[in-house]
Amino acid sequence: MLICISNAAPAFAEENISIYFVGCAAPTGFHGYLARGAEEAGKNLGVKVNYIYPDQLTIPNQIQKIEEAMAAQADGIAVCAFADDAAYADVAARAKEAGIAFGSAAAPAPGSHIRKPDDIFLFRAGSDEGAAGQLSARRLRDMGVKGRVVVANQQSGDATCQLRATSEIDALKAGGITADFLEMSMDPGQQAETLSNYLRRNPDTVAATSTCDVVDGFLTAKADSGRNDLILTGYDINAQSLTAISDGRQAFTIDQQQFWRGYMPVLLLTHYLKYGLLEGNYFLTGPTIVDKTNVEKVQALVGKGYR
Repeated sequence: MLICISNAAPAFAEENISIYFVGCAAPTGFHGYLARGAEEAGKNLGVKVNYIYPDQLTIPNQIQKIEEAMAAQADGIAVCAFADDAAYADVAARAKEAGIAFGSAAAPAPGSHIRKPDDIFLFRAGSDEGAAGQLSARRLRDMGVKGRVVVANQQSGDATCQLRATSEIDALKAGGITADFLEMSMDPGQQAETLSNYLRRNPDTVAATSTCDVVDGFLTAKADSGRNDLILTGYDINAQSLTAISDGRQAFTIDQQQFWRGYMPVLLLTHYLKYGLLEGNYFLTGPTIVDKTNVEKVQALVGKGYR
């Protein structure tokens, strides 16, 4: 599908810069903020931005959308990369041969800061998910957590969510805290059942982290199990999490500030195309923490479509 989200006239009419943002999903919910960021950048910079996405997210389907952008003679393409670099190496090389600027609206590898000269992407704009897992673990340790922590991944094929889980578990164990990995489905009802069963088997569990989905199932399990003392944490921002943080049912969530993941790729592509500017370091949009100290401010920005 294709959605034209910005038709602002460029600063110089002869330039007519056309940028395609190849997303992972329709511009609603989480991905709506990426699309909104790309739209705002297009308006502010005076470039045309088209947001396109596959009906079903698979590597072949997303590559097909990139090829559609190339066929449309895009000047620049930003892809919301969700797979390893190897999946994009061929199409990135073909884009380069065609003279198309090609960047990633996804995080660099954990610990990466300076751009490698041979990187297949001109830039990477996203949250360091390895650091996100470490930050989540550190916050739990700072809260004085003692006992068992369970970290769940609801999308087993998603490298981002798995990295969050692995990094958090490793950091918890390094701090002397018992941590288990739990694979779940995307169905909230099944999540609630899986977590409830886990809590019965492991009554010493003091905290549970959702790495890849809304926390509805976790909140249900907490209520059904009568475990008001269970610390719940998560990743990304959604209405359910913000409400739960406000009323105390959830401790915090790790925010990757996805509006920037839409805005910065358009800005970086535009500046590369107009001025030949290439950022030397990767642009990290996160991780940051949303908890009771700042949740009201974040909720106000969510209402305006920026968070």
